[in-house]
Amino acid sequence: MRRMWGTWGAMLALLASGCDAIDLSSITQRDAKTRVRPEPPGGHCEFGGDRVDSGLDRDRDGELDDSEVTDTEYVCDDPTPKVRTRIQAEPHGANCALGGQAVQSGLDRNFNGQLEDGEVTLTDFVCATSVTNVLLRTRQVTPGEKCALGGQVSHAGHDANGNGLLEDEEISQEVYACDDPAPVLSRLRTLPPFTAPCDGDDQGGLVLEAGGDQNGDAVLSASEVEATAYACGLEPSDLKVYHDGEGPGPDCARGGIRVDAIQDRDRDGDLDPHGFATAVFVCQTARVHDGDFTVTGPVDLVALEGVTHLRGELIISAPTLTDAVLPSLAVINKSLTVRGNASLRRLSMPALRFVGGSAEVTSNARLDVLTLGTAPDTMVQVQRSLLVEDNPMLPTLEGLAAVQPADSISLRANNALVEPGLLPYVHVLKGSLTIEDHLRMDRTPFIQLTQVHGNVRIANNPAMGGPFGLEQLTSVDGGLELRDNALLERLHPLARLTSVGELFISGNPRLTDTTGLEQLASAGRIHIQGNKELVSVGDMPALAQAGAFSVKFNEKLQRVRGLPLLRTTDTLSVVGNPLLTSLEGFQRLTRLTTLEVLGNAALTNLGGLATLRELDVLSLQGNAALTGFGLTELARVSLAFVVVDNPKLPTCLATALAGDVFMGEPLSGINIGQNDNAATCP
Repeated sequence: MRRMWGTWGAMLALLASGCDAIDLSSITQRDAKTRVRPEPPGGHCEFGGDRVDSGLDRDRDGELDDSEVTDTEYVCDDPTPKVRTRIQAEPHGANCALGGQAVQSGLDRNFNGQLEDGEVTLTDFVCATSVTNVLLRTRQVTPGEKCALGGQVSHAGHDANGNGLLEDEEISQEVYACDDPAPVLSRLRTLPPFTAPCDGDDQGGLVLEAGGDQNGDAVLSASEVEATAYACGLEPSDLKVYHDGEGPGPDCARGGIRVDAIQDRDRDGDLDPHGFATAVFVCQTARVHDGDFTVTGPVDLVALEGVTHLRGELIISAPTLTDAVLPSLAVINKSLTVRGNASLRRLSMPALRFVGGSAEVTSNARLDVLTLGTAPDTMVQVQRSLLVEDNPMLPTLEGLAAVQPADSISLRANNALVEPGLLPYVHVLKGSLTIEDHLRMDRTPFIQLTQVHGNVRIANNPAMGGPFGLEQLTSVDGGLELRDNALLERLHPLARLTSVGELFISGNPRLTDTTGLEQLASAGRIHIQGNKELVSVGDMPALAQAGAFSVKFNEKLQRVRGLPLLRTTDTLSVVGNPLLTSLEGFQRLTRLTTLEVLGNAALTNLGGLATLRELDVLSLQGNAALTGFGLTELARVSLAFVVVDNPKLPTCLATALAGDVFMGEPLSGINIGQNDNAATCP
């Protein structure tokens, strides 16, 4: 502001020009007065200011009246700096995952009409999004109530006026993502032989893992692993690991920590000649949103794009959403649920590496691209189950190659699924595996799966000729069920299976035999039923024990064979196999709890059980061709002896055998009737 004071000069001029009118002897300094009034912008002051009037208070009333003003000066305001903005391109990175624009603003203090670098006081990032006509605006947040250590706030909304900028009145969603810096930890973890991605190395290898210690317990947990690298054929003692700072750049937009691992077997601190070396980067900082988050439309999805860690559950249920891309989201502390998105075509979370609950992708009628994580660069650890169900347009599971669920996997009713791809990180499941109701799927993707603690169900997959993809499976603690697969002809992919809680093979109309289970040694129960082209059961050369063995309603079955080591089973049920003539596969059994042979129209005798010595219950009923027992070693039946409705079996043979071997109460334990009463016995 320019100020020019001239009060005494004006008074002297007045005195000089008007001596005849004023009594000079009576004038004192206190009679000189000034007054200041606002001056609006105009001819005197372009930007406004103050009008300063001066003169003598002739009437000595203490105020300078208009008639007493003898001089006026103007004290003009400096021009006010204008708020100016400029827009610059923002590359892909921490501020805008998909790129966008940096909208910078500030006061033009040097009045040159341009916003210079030193005048920028605020930057908003208007980011490109995967959704048409939805804009994302991000702004840095200083430490405070919303984010204790600072962070970023994302605003999203529809660009209603089409000017390419998200204005305040267009915002419909706000999401805070708070900085959560943490010390970087690293570790070397051993990979067993033939484990992906070292599946071609019989020595296995190592995985280098690094990440921020988000919970401060000085232990790198699964949810904290942010970067991985693999070293095949090496042991922990072969590598030296060290950390170093990494400045802003292509590997970390805002800088971070570089974790190097070098082969240093001679421990001289340097890389061995031609030795292995790798590096991973842990970038600062995690952007954390606390609480569950539900995406009900495009704006919600876009607002979440700046978040890297979600401390809650993520639900995507938006019937109008066509494309769901979250390029930065790495950690979901609870479950991920993508359900009932009728228009959704693509779901992509390439940075994802941890889900604390289950990952569920179900009932998305048009979904044809599904990506969680980026294999082989990262592994997506799912602490519970993976469910991919009722996605009728999904052609492949290749986008799930990085996923490793700990509990169960359910693949159901994905009717476009033809080439499922490979899921190489699935080694052991604590829960169950279900593959069911796929019209076109001809194989499974579980080439590294060795053990399932729950059940395995492969059912109603009409294009699957066998359980292909399960060639490494060695044990199933629960039930292994192969049911109602119209083209299933071979069991050879299960050649490494050694133990199973229960084996169910039923309703597979093309299966002719059960060969292929070469190493199966024990089973809690074997149940083979309703396979209409099945001719032969058995061919399990290693099977030594089975809790129960049931062969029922296989209309073309002729024989049971190839069980040379089977010595122990509790219950043997052979029911409703009209062409069965031979039970030779059971020739080494010596004791049973129950022997049940019912409705086998072509079976003439039980000579295949010639070494059987002891039973609790014997039940032979409805075997139309049975003429003899053939149980030459049978010495004891302790609870029940039932031989009924075998029209060609001499009653006298049954009576004689009961008299020789039955040790229970005759009146309640023996039931012999409707056999051949006319036949004679030696």
